[in-house]
Amino acid sequence: MKRTKPASDTKQSVKKSPGKDRVRAPRDGISNEVTGSVSYLSANAKAESCVNDPERLRALLMAAMEKVNYVPRGPFAETWPYLMAMIRILRAYHEGEYQDISSRHLLIIIGALIYFVSPNDVIPDTVPILGQLDDALVVRLAMKSVGSDLDAFMAWETVKV
Repeated sequence: MKRTKPASDTKQSVKKSPGKDRVRAPRDGISNEVTGSVSYLSANAKAESCVNDPERLRALLMAAMEKVNYVPRGPFAETWPYLMAMIRILRAYHEGEYQDISSRHLLIIIGALIYFVSPNDVIPDTVPILGQLDDALVVRLAMKSVGSDLDAFMAWETVKV
């Protein structure tokens, strides 16, 4: 009779798919509602086509820099500095000043910023305060995924000065 290992000791095989660089976020509660939405999936698909297009990156940067000037900061709380760092790292990447980030993490940042600037997402931005909650959630999810890269970038910025 063949002995099998207990389920906790077995390794699960993971198949690599062609879209392995796609952004994947944790699935729980409201996160599931946002990350499963057409708006979120569309932002990530646009990120993949935007990453190598300098004009689209520039347009995204301009839209993000414009939106941070009028969006209420309350929903973003402690993620605000990371949102600003996402914009700065993308600008530095676009200008060729900073390239020390994986393509997967760059896609996560671009996808989060596309979602952030989109006025029509899970909760439209026209709904006061609530319209920014889903944006803040996407920024938080991106921050959890690429926080160490953002911290390294911010450290690079301080040394650069």
